[in-house]
Amino acid sequence: MTARYDTFLQTLYENNYEKMLKFSYRMLGTRADAQDLMHETFLLALYHQTKLYNHPNPEGWLMKTLRNLALNEQRRIQNHPVVSIESIANTMGSEHDTPLDLLLPKQLSKEEREILIWRYEQQLEYKDIADRLGISEAGCRSRVSRAIAHCKDFVEVFTD
Repeated sequence: MTARYDTFLQTLYENNYEKMLKFSYRMLGTRADAQDLMHETFLLALYHQTKLYNHPNPEGWLMKTLRNLALNEQRRIQNHPVVSIESIANTMGSEHDTPLDLLLPKQLSKEEREILIWRYEQQLEYKDIADRLGISEAGCRSRVSRAIAHCKDFVEVFTD
């Protein structure tokens, strides 16, 4: 029975992926967000595979689920606008004299603060930061990404 569900879901995925990706991209405007919703939709399909297998219109179920997830994401974005660190750094550099260090959440580790300052205030390339830290460029990108995520987490907690 499981093999039948797996084949069914695989076929559903292959037949609808492009259409659903285009739809979610139109609703959200970024490929990354559209792909995230696609993953979430197919995870829900996997979780509800028995229900979906017996559904009279499985493609319609997928599209409706994707639409609902996209609408929820749109509401979340409207209620919690995201300000990128890049825009803060650009605004700060052009209009304000406040160092980035004073704008970053105090909960960040010393290394996270340092990495973000190097990247956005001093505008160092990933390679240069990696050299300073003695790590690979890929490792540096990961650390910058994690530092940004931690920064966002602390800002969200503070603003909620």
